[in-house]
Amino acid sequence: MNLDRDDIEIEEVLYRYFQQELTATERSEVEAWCARSLENQRLFDETKIMLLDLKGMAYYKSTEPLEVDQSWEKFKTDHKVKDIRTAPPRSFTFLKYAASIVIIASAVFGIYYYQNRVEEVTIAGTDQIEEINLQDGSLISLNEGARIEYPQPFQNEERRLKLAGEAYFEVERIPKKPFVVEVGDAEVRVLGTKFFINRPNEKDIHVQVVEGKVLVSYKDLHQIIGAGKSVTLDLQNERLTETQDETGVASFWKTRRLVFRLTSLADVIDVVNEAYNASVRLEGSTEGCALTVTFDNEEFENVLEVISSTLNYELTGDQGTYILKGNGCQ
Repeated sequence: MNLDRDDIEIEEVLYRYFQQELTATERSEVEAWCARSLENQRLFDETKIMLLDLKGMAYYKSTEPLEVDQSWEKFKTDHKVKDIRTAPPRSFTFLKYAASIVIIASAVFGIYYYQNRVEEVTIAGTDQIEEINLQDGSLISLNEGARIEYPQPFQNEERRLKLAGEAYFEVERIPKKPFVVEVGDAEVRVLGTKFFINRPNEKDIHVQVVEGKVLVSYKDLHQIIGAGKSVTLDLQNERLTETQDETGVASFWKTRRLVFRLTSLADVIDVVNEAYNASVRLEGSTEGCALTVTFDNEEFENVLEVISSTLNYELTGDQGTYILKGNGCQ
């Protein structure tokens, strides 16, 4: 076993040491490594203290759902803390110190109790994108009308959230604490990556992976999706189908970017209408008309101007409805 690595990997070995998960030989190697330097001894001691703290907090968490008074009685019983009134009188000094001990114990108990209270957070998007910074360093962007629910702080061995609607995730990598997004009865599980989730209706869930990998699960269906892939989960038929989003329209609400590569004019207009929630109609012929262009954070009117001028089409607008009229591109 090689302990000459980065701090994260060393701490993982030490954690296994204190959890009694190492062999006798491995434990001897850790102890020899600890004796080699004061810095190694310091890291060893800090890891031990941190583990004891975690166990202490887990103990106080286990008192829920007892009330505070009940939890305090359990604390006193388990740790043999006696009430002052039941202790035999000895001297004023003794009572003073006994009172101090009880006050300190009460303070410690209160800190643990209130630090481990779990708050359920619900955030709902309105008419704009909501940006959320989680305590673990992860970032979430909620599209309009979306809603997310999560406990604060995260509990147990997972970072679990519930999503309704559409959101983009940039998840901080924590290997020992997976990040799980519940979407109805389906879930998307990751360690650290970037991805989109959208549930546009009761039947379908769309997942688009930007970086890393995600595991999509629904009942007995489990599939790993890699970077650059987009899939649709059909809940009714319980199947995953790989989809293509070459234009970027599915993630346009977040990226504000559309890409066309020799895309037919009819398809370009369909994408633009969906991305900008617009009403653009074609009149005349579109034969031979295709477009290669990238729109990056462009205003809707500028997009229409580029399309019409590039293909020599006439653009008119009336009460929110736009018309592109031309004779084809032969």
